[in-house]
Amino acid sequence: MRPVADELFFGRVLPGGLLVMDKPKDYAKHVRSHHGRFVEVILRKRRSKRTSKANRYYFGVVVKYLAEYCGYDAQAMHETLAMRFLRIEDCPITGAPRRKRTPETDTTEFAEYVNHCIQLAAELGVVIPEPHQVEAA
Repeated sequence: MRPVADELFFGRVLPGGLLVMDKPKDYAKHVRSHHGRFVEVILRKRRSKRTSKANRYYFGVVVKYLAEYCGYDAQAMHETLAMRFLRIEDCPITGAPRRKRTPETDTTEFAEYVNHCIQLAAELGVVIPEPHQVEAA
């Protein structure tokens, strides 16, 4: 049998536990392509990814203003902010500090992260314009 590529499908669970797929025909076709194979099924809450607009605001405004104030380049400022506000458990093997990557955050987590960054800026006396006040570069 020829290997079949992994595929990601979306759906919703109705009251009573009925799973309804967003593209049922595509899903059924893919399931049939695994005939005779053992499969692994993962069911998890769908995470909304941040928009490119939110990303531009974070890097083009929040990080930029803080980097200019602190004398950092944008990447160093981003790393500093992420290490402060997205810290996770240190590596159990080496003890090295670790952080969550911003692409791993959903829209709610990313908004909270950006708000923490803006709060830090305010504590430092840096005024970060609100998204509607700027065109993030």
